[in-house]
Amino acid sequence: MSLFKPTPKLCKLLFGRASHCAYPECAELLIQEHRGQLSVTAEIAHIRAESAGGPRYDPAFEPVNKEENLLLLCPKHHGWIDDYADDYPVEELLDWKREQVAQGRSVGLTESQAERIFKALTTPQAEVEAVGVLSAGGENIVSKIENIKDFNPINGESVERHFGVRVSNVGAIGFSVDGVGVMFDLDGPPSAYLFPAAHRLHRPLKRLEPHANGVWLAEPDHLRLITQELIRKAWVPIRFRGFGDLGSGTRVYGPWVSALHLPIWEDHVTQEWLDALAQTAKETRVKLGWKP
Repeated sequence: MSLFKPTPKLCKLLFGRASHCAYPECAELLIQEHRGQLSVTAEIAHIRAESAGGPRYDPAFEPVNKEENLLLLCPKHHGWIDDYADDYPVEELLDWKREQVAQGRSVGLTESQAERIFKALTTPQAEVEAVGVLSAGGENIVSKIENIKDFNPINGESVERHFGVRVSNVGAIGFSVDGVGVMFDLDGPPSAYLFPAAHRLHRPLKRLEPHANGVWLAEPDHLRLITQELIRKAWVPIRFRGFGDLGSGTRVYGPWVSALHLPIWEDHVTQEWLDALAQTAKETRVKLGWKP
């Protein structure tokens, strides 16, 4: 796991002297601007590893995090050179480095662009969504939570349906996941349910590197008891959304989904029925002055 974090000055130097991935004949751009936004599509690779055991580690080489030991690559080719280090020796990567610097840029980076690149390379970026997990034949199939009730295997095997939240790393740096759960909208103060760290079917990674994702599963009995207690107090969930607590101290939320898709209702429950239940609960709270 790399602990390297570039500085704004280093970002400006690296990205201001190159236009595309250093891998020969790869035309993948390092940064792309779209609708006034800037997206960093490159990763900073080490020619010589930061620490022992890493690809091409050289104990005699000290400035491992300096510009001369860093190479800008697309994610695919970064994975290639690190996964198969023996096939990509230091001397070859240094040649790539010289070629990449020679690419230059027709227009140098502005301070604003450099700052945005720095932010992209040092700020965890995650996407979160509620999902359904179908367990059948020893395999777990992840689907949108809205589809899981209607999803059936072709061979007719018995299945288990589970409720989960998927956290995806869509940024340029890895991050730890300290907790995952769902937030309920009760037409009033929100209520959160934190998933257990492990489930009998799956133990997700505690750290997600770039392009990785993990799924955390809820304990259905716990979820059902919590919602039943809320309803008993006349607080009916009308929608929910998944969330992930990142090691950076930030909580990232997914999109809202109708509470109809929570795995707690009987088959006869419809959106109209749920809306009517929520309205009745609201009237009960007003009448009795109940508080959560």
